[in-house]
Amino acid sequence: MTLPAATLRIESQFCLDQGFTLVEAGDGRVVLTCDVLPRHTNRHGNAHGGLIATLLDTAMGMATRASGAVDNLGTANLTINYLRPARGRITAHAQVRRSGRTLAFCEAQVLDDDGQWLATASAVFAIAVRTAPPK
Repeated sequence: MTLPAATLRIESQFCLDQGFTLVEAGDGRVVLTCDVLPRHTNRHGNAHGGLIATLLDTAMGMATRASGAVDNLGTANLTINYLRPARGRITAHAQVRRSGRTLAFCEAQVLDDDGQWLATASAVFAIAVRTAPPK
């Protein structure tokens, strides 16, 4: 199932300020991109690990929401493995591996424009199931 663009969007002003762009969403999957700018870099000129962590966390959270059944969620656990330095345009590919009534388990990868893996992550999200709106 692919969600209409208006259904799922980046809502966090912090993520918008970083330049995150939603490329694709649907069926428990999300793709986000970000151009690494000078303000995003560490003292070596590479993407700061915090930028990559935020991109991964946001992509996995949005993948959880992409089912349409989740109204609210919070990160309960986030594990990141940094594989190589990141520069230029980076892309996060996130997918839900299993989702229940109260927890969702996700995985994600960040790749560069050449398709090289820059980082991997897994996360557990505490979810709140959507309820009927009040009458």
